[in-house]
Amino acid sequence: MSSSATASATDNIHAQSSKHSRLDAAKTNLQYLALGNKGGAVPASLTTRSALTTTRYVIRYAIRRLIRYAKYAAVGAIVAALGGTLLGTLGSGIAFFAAPSIPVGMGIGVITAMVKFGWRHRGNHFRGGGWEGMKARAAEGQDGAKDEESDAVENQRQSERAWQRRREDVWMRA
Repeated sequence: MSSSATASATDNIHAQSSKHSRLDAAKTNLQYLALGNKGGAVPASLTTRSALTTTRYVIRYAIRRLIRYAKYAAVGAIVAALGGTLLGTLGSGIAFFAAPSIPVGMGIGVITAMVKFGWRHRGNHFRGGGWEGMKARAAEGQDGAKDEESDAVENQRQSERAWQRRREDVWMRA
C-alpha cells in the first residue's frame, strides 16, 4: 500500500508542476503579447514569439483603425448636426450662388485637360531648347529679324523631316 501511495503522490506532484508550468507559460505569453520585448519574460519558442508578435501588431492595427473610424464618425456627426441647423440652411443657399455652374465646371475641366495635354506633348519646347539659343544670340548682339528668319527656316526643315519620317512609316499611313 505504501508503494501505491508513493506512486500516486509522485503523479500528483507531476500534475501540479505541469499545471504550474502551463500557467507560467500562459502568463509569460500574455505578458509578451501585451508588452513585447519590454516585458521581463520572453517565450522560449521562436514560433510562439513570432505568433505573439504578429498577433500584437494585428491587434494594434485593428485598434488604431477603430479609433480612426470613431474620429470620422464623430466629425460626421458634428457636420450632420451643423448641416441640420440654421447654419446649414443658410449655407446651402450661399453655396448655390458661390458654386460654379455645370457648364463653367466643364469649361474649366476642358481647359485643364488641354493645358496638361500640351505640356506633356510639347513640354520640352516650353521648358528649354528654343529659348536658350535665343538668349545666347541676343547676348551676342545679333539682329532679331535674322534670328526670326533662321528660326523659321529651321522649324520648316524640322517639320519637313518629321513629315518624311511619318511618310516612311507604313503603320502611320492608316
